Amino acid sequence: MPRHSLRLWLLVIGPLFSWAAQSPAAEKPFYEGKTLTVLINYAAGGPTDVEGRLLARHLGRHVAGQPNVIVQNISGAGGIIGTNFLGQVAKADGLTMGYFTGALFHQQVKNPALRTDLSKYAFISGIQGVTVSYIRSDVAPGIKRSADLLKAQRFKAGGLSNDSFKDVAFRLSFDLLGLQYDYVTGYNSSADARLAVQRNEVQYHDESLPGYRSQVEPSMVKPGMVTPLYHADLIDADGGVADSPDVPELPSFTKFYTQVMGKPPSGIKYEALKVANIAGTNMTRAMLLPPGAPKEAVAALKQAASSLAKDDEYLADAVKVMRFRPRFEMGAGGERLYQRATGISPELVKFIRQFIEQERK
Repeated sequence: MPRHSLRLWLLVIGPLFSWAAQSPAAEKPFYEGKTLTVLINYAAGGPTDVEGRLLARHLGRHVAGQPNVIVQNISGAGGIIGTNFLGQVAKADGLTMGYFTGALFHQQVKNPALRTDLSKYAFISGIQGVTVSYIRSDVAPGIKRSADLLKAQRFKAGGLSNDSFKDVAFRLSFDLLGLQYDYVTGYNSSADARLAVQRNEVQYHDESLPGYRSQVEPSMVKPGMVTPLYHADLIDADGGVADSPDVPELPSFTKFYTQVMGKPPSGIKYEALKVANIAGTNMTRAMLLPPGAPKEAVAALKQAASSLAKDDEYLADAVKVMRFRPRFEMGAGGERLYQRATGISPELVKFIRQFIEQERK
């Protein structure tokens, strides 16, 4: 080939080689050859751990580059120690992802033990966790159906701790309904509170759907010991309220209230309940990366979560283990919900703090 022809060929083909080398298609996936640690903020063996490990088992094949996925538990202080670890200790390199319970509610109530700002974390996805309320059927004058709750004479409601989402949510709900009740808290788990209901030490409790379906429904609802009432509200991205498709036999709290009171709920207690439900119901579990995580990592995990949410094998395993189908809050709607959950108004923060503190006096 003449020298001038070779020079011309190089001038034409050279930029093509350069473009190919720099094109996104030729780039190595961010997670290829790496290990992703899923950090769980509760101890091994509990519901968060069981669900987190199930998710981790299926997640890797949906992440571009198919990284090795391992699980690490850092528990304590109601999940706060693990949440702080992700924001303060873990490297912001995209290789540690939090799978957290309770973190958003701690942010909402400005828990002083929470030393990081969750609004700065990189949001991947939330996973819904619906809570079902139930009461002993022998509460005077007798609870035969959920609407009879309004007739109930004073009863004892069992909770876990005065600053837990579940306790705050049912207290707000009861106040809105104008019920007369005694608040008994400090049970170590829903299993303990459930046993207290069975012994008639308390008459009311609420539980996440797996516990309700596997324990309450067969051994307490079917024999007539307790009457199911309603499930916690799901909040949509525009602030509206929706029923859960996983509890079709029961109304949401808002629908129940509207049915028995003849008008929808309103006021600051209802607004506090709605923002708390974003944290505790829409995003019972939250998948997060530390502040400053690489954009490539965030994008890869968001895509993986979207793919996982449609994975029949994962969903079948989840129904078998958890007794319900995981429903993910993601995309633009999920982002808006996360921003609402982590950025509530100072007025609502103050109100919720005071609402909690009044039970500590």
